[in-house]
Amino acid sequence: MLPGAFALVALSVLTAESDPDAGRFLRYTPLTLGELYEKRIRFHRREPLLSVGIMDNQPAVTVGATGPIRLMFEEQDLPKTVYGGSETRFVLKRITGKPAVLRHWVIVESRGPFEREAVLADAAPFAKAGRETKIFEVGTVVALKGNVLDTRQLELGIGGFSERESAEQLLRELSREGRTQLFLHEELVAIPTGTIGIFDEAGALLHRVQDAVYVGTVVGRQVRVAGVEFARGYKNHGREDRQYWGHVYVVIDGKGQLAVVNSIGAERFLRGLVPAEIFAKAPLEALKAQAVTARGEIFSKLGHRHFGDPFHLCSEQHCQVYQGAQDEQPGPNQAVKETRGLLAVRPREKADEPLTLVDSVYSSSCGGYSETNDTVWGTPPSPSLRAEVDGAKNDPALAAVKDGLTEPKLRAFLESYPPTDCARATLAQPGKFRWKKAFKQPELDGIGEAAGVGRIKDVIVLGRGPGGRVTGLRLVGVKGSTEVLRELPVRRLFQNLSSGLFVLDVLKNDKGEVVSLTFTGGGWGHGVGMCQMGAIGRAERGQSFKQILDHYYGGAVVEDVY
Repeated sequence: MLPGAFALVALSVLTAESDPDAGRFLRYTPLTLGELYEKRIRFHRREPLLSVGIMDNQPAVTVGATGPIRLMFEEQDLPKTVYGGSETRFVLKRITGKPAVLRHWVIVESRGPFEREAVLADAAPFAKAGRETKIFEVGTVVALKGNVLDTRQLELGIGGFSERESAEQLLRELSREGRTQLFLHEELVAIPTGTIGIFDEAGALLHRVQDAVYVGTVVGRQVRVAGVEFARGYKNHGREDRQYWGHVYVVIDGKGQLAVVNSIGAERFLRGLVPAEIFAKAPLEALKAQAVTARGEIFSKLGHRHFGDPFHLCSEQHCQVYQGAQDEQPGPNQAVKETRGLLAVRPREKADEPLTLVDSVYSSSCGGYSETNDTVWGTPPSPSLRAEVDGAKNDPALAAVKDGLTEPKLRAFLESYPPTDCARATLAQPGKFRWKKAFKQPELDGIGEAAGVGRIKDVIVLGRGPGGRVTGLRLVGVKGSTEVLRELPVRRLFQNLSSGLFVLDVLKNDKGEVVSLTFTGGGWGHGVGMCQMGAIGRAERGQSFKQILDHYYGGAVVEDVY
C-alpha cells in the first residue's frame, strides 16, 4: 500500500444510547498513539468510527464526566487504570514533548487510483529539473452492503522539505508560473513522543504517562472537556466547556503539545455536527438534506487530510463544525436517524458499478445563484457542481437569469431581491442575501500595500463563472500591478467579503487614484453545492430531501451504504 492510503479494520466499541449496558464500564482496549496517527478506519456494526480532533496545541487539558470516569494509560511501560466519581476532575499537563518529524510536499497533480503511469510521466520533468518527487495514495475504499465506495487518488508531490516555509515558497513560485490546483501535503515520518502528567484538582501529580491518556465513562454518560478552544483564527474565537459521547483521548500532538481527540461513531458524530452547521429549527427535509451532505463530506475527506495529526478530521470549518453532545437537538437527531447510512452519489448505469461520491460541499446562502466548483477552486469541473438559479426555472420572475448570470444581468440581479428559495425561506437573513461593503482611501492604501502595489489606481474583474462569482481581480497601483486569483483570496484581501458574487463601483480622483470602492454583493460563503438557506426554502414549499439533493448536486441520487 502506498504512503497515505488507509486500511479498514473491525473494532468493537461502546456507543451511548438506550443500551442494556447503560451505567457500566465496558471492556475496552484503548488505541495507542501510533494507532491514532495511523488513522485506519474502523467499523462497528457497519458504522464507521471516526477520530475527531477537538483541539490541539494545548499545554494542559481538564477532563471529567457526567458519570463515573475512567483513565487508562501506560506508566513506565505498565498499563494502568484510574477511576473517579462524577465530581472528579483530572488536569492533564504536558511535561515533555518531542514534535513529530514531517516532510512537506507541494502536490502538483491529482489523478485516479489506476493512473500510475500517467503520474510517473507527470513526475519526469520535475525529476529532470532536480526536484525530489513522490507519489502518495490518499483516500479510502469502503465495501458495505455489496457497494464499493472508492475515494482514492494518486497525488504527485514535489519538494520533500523538512520545513513548511520552504514548501510554501515553492508553492508560490509554481503559482507565479501559472500552475493551479496546488496544495501542501504533510508526510508523517515519525510520530511525536512525550510525557503527560495526570494531576488532581489540588495540583498533586498522580502519574507520569507515556504519550497518551484514554478518558472514558460508563455507557449512557458523557466525557466533559473544560475550556475547549474553538474558531481559532476567526472573530468568534473562544473557549467553552463541552461534552462528548464515545471515547476521548488526550495525546501528544505533532507540535509536541497536547491534542484532544474524540473517537465516535459517524452517526453520533453527525448529531453534534448538523445543528452546528444549519438552523436546528429548519424543516425536517432540509435537516435530512444537511445530514446526507454532511455524511458525504465525512467520506470525501477521510484519508485526504490531517496526515500529520492524530485524528481523521478536525471539528472546525476546515472539515465541518462539530460542537459535541451538548448541542444535540430533536430535529437534527431525527434527521440523522432517518437518513442513517445514506450518501448522495452519481447515478449508476449498472448496479454492480462502484459508487461515485458526490462532492457534497455546501454554503450558508448562495445569494440566489450557485456556482461551479472550477470557478471557485480551480478544480476539474464536476457534473454535480454546476451553476443553477436557486428557484423554479419556470418562475417568470427568474426567467431572465435561468441560463446564467452574465455580466449585463448581474448588477440588476444583485440590486434587486429576486424570489429565489434562499430569499423566500422563513429563516432567511436579508443581510446575508444582499450586502454592500465600501472602502475609503485610507483603507484602500492599506490593502494596496498588503498586495504590494501601493496606492490603488484601478481594480479590474478578471472574469466570472456562470454563477457570477469572480475568478480573480487585478489591482493596479503606483508601484505596479498584481492579480489575486480565486474568490477566497479576493474575499480575504478585502477584509473578508461575504462572497465572491459582487459588482464594483470605483470612484477616482483627478490623479486617477481610487478614493472609494464599493462592493454590491449577494450570498454568504462560496456558493458551491447546496445552499443551506435555499434548502430550507425548498423544504418549506414541499420538496423532499432527495429532491433538494437532486437540484443542488446535478441529478444526484441517494444510496444506502451502511
